[in-house]
Amino acid sequence: MRDDHRPKQDLIHEITGLRKQVGDLKEAMTERRRVEDALRLNTTLLRNLTDGAPLGLGLFRPDGTLLTANQRFARMLGYQSPAELQSLSTVVGVFASPEDQARALECPRGGEPLRRALFRGKSGCRLLHGVLAGPEVDGSAIVLAIFEGIPDFSPSTFQVPPA
Repeated sequence: MRDDHRPKQDLIHEITGLRKQVGDLKEAMTERRRVEDALRLNTTLLRNLTDGAPLGLGLFRPDGTLLTANQRFARMLGYQSPAELQSLSTVVGVFASPEDQARALECPRGGEPLRRALFRGKSGCRLLHGVLAGPEVDGSAIVLAIFEGIPDFSPSTFQVPPA
């Protein structure tokens, strides 16, 4: 055995060191579990917030690619889930035309009312909805709020607040 000729004190120090390492690993594992649980909870809360919103929400790249959407937006276009909408949107697109995409994703100026845009439903039909785009997030994504049907577009009832 390789430890036969080592002094007893060295072996005790080695065992103490190993116990300390085990304790540190347990502590790190507990902290990691806490972080993972907090992240899971925050993800669930965020999903509940977006899916519970009374309007459609979508996060788009500036080129019109859908990154994610809430349940309401998916249902507005006839899809069963946001995942189905996202997977099929890469093939058929979300907007009825490039002009509608450009109009929908253009950020409004202060005091400008909501705009209308045509969307492509799952069945291929064209659906007219009210839209409001937020400013680009980190220059890489645009948040789009989609209002079912066409709300009252009169400037006195629904305007974008000045920036």
